[in-house]
Amino acid sequence: MKIQTNTICINPEHPVRAAGYAQQVEPVSEIRDNLYARTLVIEQQGTRYVHIALDSLQAPKELMHSLKQQLQKAWGMPVCLVISGTHTHFAPDMRDSQYRQQVFRQLSEALSELEMEEAELTCSFVREPFGKIGASRISHWTTDQIFAQTLCIYNHGRRVATLLIHNCHPTVLSGDTPFFTCEYPGLAVRHLQQRYPDEFFSYLQGACGDVSTRFIRRAQTVEQMEEFGQIMADEFDSLLQRQPQPFPCRMGYQDHWLDLQHELKNPDSLIIPEYYSKRERETLVYGIEASRKNLANPEHLASQTMFSVLDFGGVRLIFSEFELFSEYNKATDPQHSALICYSQGYSHYVAGPSFDGMTYETLQDTLAPKTREAILALIRRYSAVAE
Repeated sequence: MKIQTNTICINPEHPVRAAGYAQQVEPVSEIRDNLYARTLVIEQQGTRYVHIALDSLQAPKELMHSLKQQLQKAWGMPVCLVISGTHTHFAPDMRDSQYRQQVFRQLSEALSELEMEEAELTCSFVREPFGKIGASRISHWTTDQIFAQTLCIYNHGRRVATLLIHNCHPTVLSGDTPFFTCEYPGLAVRHLQQRYPDEFFSYLQGACGDVSTRFIRRAQTVEQMEEFGQIMADEFDSLLQRQPQPFPCRMGYQDHWLDLQHELKNPDSLIIPEYYSKRERETLVYGIEASRKNLANPEHLASQTMFSVLDFGGVRLIFSEFELFSEYNKATDPQHSALICYSQGYSHYVAGPSFDGMTYETLQDTLAPKTREAILALIRRYSAVAE
């Protein structure tokens, strides 16, 4: 086997609007915290398995397909590629073609000549509940499916790379923030890199459709963001100190296409509960608008979605483009799998099968109950790892 990691700064080279909030309409040029693309490459038996985490709201399909083609040509071997977004709402809009081309160029140049290192790899995986930063952002709803997870990779017994996983919207700051930032996940990665300068860290966003900092943050300030970054770094560090016995790393990959059935909601039947918070009432406006667009243009709804599975031999990472509710974590195996969203593209919220409320999130969810159950079954199927 072989391994290599790479970290590339992807700060925009020209002013571009941020992505994540409706009020973000003007181009932004100020950068408070650098944005990165963090790449892990493992080569096994003539195939390279690649994961890239972008400090971005999303991982556009166009970038994934173009980069995969470019890397296969440059490397002269099959490539299994997964691109995920950390989902910061304060990164350049990837729908901006000029910025998307910039990121493609930077990744292509940095990775095409990548020199791999001979390796004997093992892995370990830990998951534990972690609710110090996030909780349900829906007033009448709670969840106990919020976790901090670490997938550590060792070369000849020395830890060389760690994938950090948590499921909470990284949205401490407000939508009128005038600068780019990686938000608290990026700050947590920076803390860990300072503590362990010879190691590689990357952040992956879990199933957080119904989870955010809304009811935990005290203020939408830089100071609060920095505090959360420190709390998250300390939590991940504690997991690094108690890793179980490593297992041999044996890579595998597959895509699974799932047919989608839709069941559209009519927002005219919405009754806004008195207990909704001010922020929930504000965001309902955007949910109603999205719902009406779907009702008017059902032909634009996708008929399929792709789930990607990256297998490390004893742990499987299951990637989805959707903003899945945290309930889907119930279908994972606590010791053998993790669910990652905002990957291989970007699509709408998907409520858990047991959720029946009408909120900002669910007004954008077009999937029929049968499809939600099929997603649960798919996650459960790919979470089963042979011991």
